[in-house]
Amino acid sequence: MAIILTTLKAVGVDREDAEIPFDAKRQVIRGPSETGKSYIRDCLWYMLGGEKPPKGIPLAEGYQELQLRLAADGNQYEVRRGLSGGGEAIYHRPLNNPDASAFEPLEDDLGDLLVKLSKAAGKQILRNQSDRGPVTGDDLRHWSLWSQTEIPGEDPTSGQGYATTKRISSFNLFLSGTDDAAIQVNKTKAEVDRIKGQLTSAEAALERTKAGLPDDVKREDVTDALERVDRTLAAMTTQYEARSTLLKQMRRDIADTSDVLTRIANARNHAKSMVARFELLEQKYSNDLARLGATNEGVAFFQELPSVPCPLCGTPTEIQVDPQDLTPAAPAKYRVAIAAEADKIRSLRSGLLSALLRETQRYDTLRVEAERVAQLLNGLQRQEALAIEGSRIEFDADPKTLAFRRSDLTAQLAIFDEVERVTAEIARLKASSVRKRLVVNRDGGTHGRAVADRSKALLESWGFADIENIALDAEECDLVINDRPRLSYGAGRRALYLSSLVIALMEHALQEGHPHLGVVVIDSPLKAYADPSFQESTDVPLERVTDKFYAWLSNWSGIGQIIVLENEEVANATAEVLKPIEFSGVPGLGRPGFFPHRDILQSNVSPGLFDDAAGFLGSIED
Repeated sequence: MAIILTTLKAVGVDREDAEIPFDAKRQVIRGPSETGKSYIRDCLWYMLGGEKPPKGIPLAEGYQELQLRLAADGNQYEVRRGLSGGGEAIYHRPLNNPDASAFEPLEDDLGDLLVKLSKAAGKQILRNQSDRGPVTGDDLRHWSLWSQTEIPGEDPTSGQGYATTKRISSFNLFLSGTDDAAIQVNKTKAEVDRIKGQLTSAEAALERTKAGLPDDVKREDVTDALERVDRTLAAMTTQYEARSTLLKQMRRDIADTSDVLTRIANARNHAKSMVARFELLEQKYSNDLARLGATNEGVAFFQELPSVPCPLCGTPTEIQVDPQDLTPAAPAKYRVAIAAEADKIRSLRSGLLSALLRETQRYDTLRVEAERVAQLLNGLQRQEALAIEGSRIEFDADPKTLAFRRSDLTAQLAIFDEVERVTAEIARLKASSVRKRLVVNRDGGTHGRAVADRSKALLESWGFADIENIALDAEECDLVINDRPRLSYGAGRRALYLSSLVIALMEHALQEGHPHLGVVVIDSPLKAYADPSFQESTDVPLERVTDKFYAWLSNWSGIGQIIVLENEEVANATAEVLKPIEFSGVPGLGRPGFFPHRDILQSNVSPGLFDDAAGFLGSIED
């Protein structure tokens, strides 16, 4: 897939359209100097996405817009752009629809559209040592549109300046079809500066880290000391764990013994409390029996007393008390009741004394058992105290001191680790901060051989029979003819050799399906060969080269489109086949130039400018 230029038109208000039709295969636009041929090439460069508008010339005044139509991929595209600059507008319609109203606006960027139509979309090329990016319209234009000064020029084909790398890359893409996506680019200067900043920070961090280490300490010494401390702590830990197990068992025994002692003490205290209560109750019973005995004796004494009147008032006894109480049977009843109560108390006291004896014996037993368990508990506690005291004096080293020592050694070891890490990082950053020259092997291989052979065939058909060998230098994007670089030849041969190269490259790329714009525009490839000021010693006469060049072009049926802008005349027989567009350079004689002839205001042009045709057209720049 490639493009085919169809027409170039300049339009303006009250101006006759200046239109150039292009043959789909080959087109020669011929005429003397100063007729606008180079202007056409500049217009094509501009309309295919170039930033610089064509130079202003007097006959272009009043023209406002350029229109370029091209065909590609079953569509016809029309690019419209102001002659004074600005952006472009793109329209498209189906190729088989001639209706002008069928054109519809297309929102695509012109450069992106050309890249897509040339099959270069998605391809990556080197822009410089540190950047890789997509193919652009500039890459396509550079290898397709050649100006009158570039063709015989002494500069490399890739030009000079910052764009050289990407132009070499795009040339090799057109040549081989392989892009640079797999090539790892160098870091940019900004990235290198950032890495150098990180390197400075890392070096400062290394100095700060080293400041935390004694001058004479070594990593091996720190490692050995740390291992010794760890072994000591491990031994202490083992001993403490064993003693801890023993102490745990002893403390469990102490706890169990303490629980037993508590239960026995509680039972003993309870027994003691019961003994005290029983003794108190026994005293009550004793007091009750004594009271009842005294009462019984009083009643018995009362029975023996005679009844006498009151010694004070003489009142008889019968009158002072209940007569029933004075009967002989009444005191006897009291004594019987007292005896019965005393018997009951004696019975209760007998049981109480039995219980008191039992509780007293129980208390004595529990007291003895409590004393025994207390002694056992004291023994266990003394054993615990001895075990704890033994753990304190078994080791000479203090665990706390060892812990602090281990922390210091661990910190020093961490510093050594950090020094190693930062040192490795510094080495990595130093390696990363070096911008090595990116070496890309541009070997044309079989593709280069094919383009060189095609160039040789073209040159031989143009009359150069003295070419013994030819090769393509893919690094220089140029030919080596008879073991000499193309630029070592004179201007005439340089121009024609370069013409053969760009045509051969286009044919090869399109034949192999590689990206290419599909059109080659060459401005004045024969002029330098014919101009006496550029003449060098040659073995091929000018007439022979010119005739053969035009004859070859008239019969050319290769792939792509070739547009040649040239001064040299075409033989009549060849012109009948080639049908060139002729600029006469003479007003009223055929087509004088790119723009239609019209009178130009004399205030802006010297009166002698129109004395003859050559003078008139001298105001028109190529």
